[in-house]
Amino acid sequence: MYYKLTDSELLNLLHENDESAFTEIYDRYWEKMTMHVLKVIHSPEDAVDIVQEVFLSIWKRRRELLITGTLGAYLLKSVRNHAIKYIEKNISKRNFLSSLSWMLEHNELFAQQNIEYKEIEDKIAAIVSTLPPKMKVVFVMSRNEQLSYKEIATQMGIAETTVKKQVNNAIKIIRRSVRELCISLIICLILIASI
Repeated sequence: MYYKLTDSELLNLLHENDESAFTEIYDRYWEKMTMHVLKVIHSPEDAVDIVQEVFLSIWKRRRELLITGTLGAYLLKSVRNHAIKYIEKNISKRNFLSSLSWMLEHNELFAQQNIEYKEIEDKIAAIVSTLPPKMKVVFVMSRNEQLSYKEIATQMGIAETTVKKQVNNAIKIIRRSVRELCISLIICLILIASI
């Protein structure tokens, strides 16, 4: 039932100590937040810790928490700020020089990864542009605007089940189309992680 609620509705329930609303917010955003931090600090364990810290802070401040703008934007900004604090806390001159040396040595590998990541983004954008009109609108509202299925259904005047089906179908089309590029990117990430 909670997965059908909008972010605003979940926040209202969170203000009232609703643990299930908190769990839904966590489930909805933890992966995106972790990936966002991982791009900054390149440490999966520390990225998970930072995301947990942000959620712990949200739970502690749940009654007085005031969010202007979207919940997704607030959460991403929070983890970015925590990641910056993490970097400031953990960096030393030696670590900085070591990291800089490593980055210079492996710059070509990072450049290749960024090129492949950009290729995937471009490929997804191209695929999304070719989706049937209704499916494209629903997918963009869901992923780019981060609206819930209920919000999309209300705005478009269609059933939530239709929204869910359109998003799932769009994801299947995109996944099928970018499989080869994704395999290449995963291999590149594995190479980076093993260095």
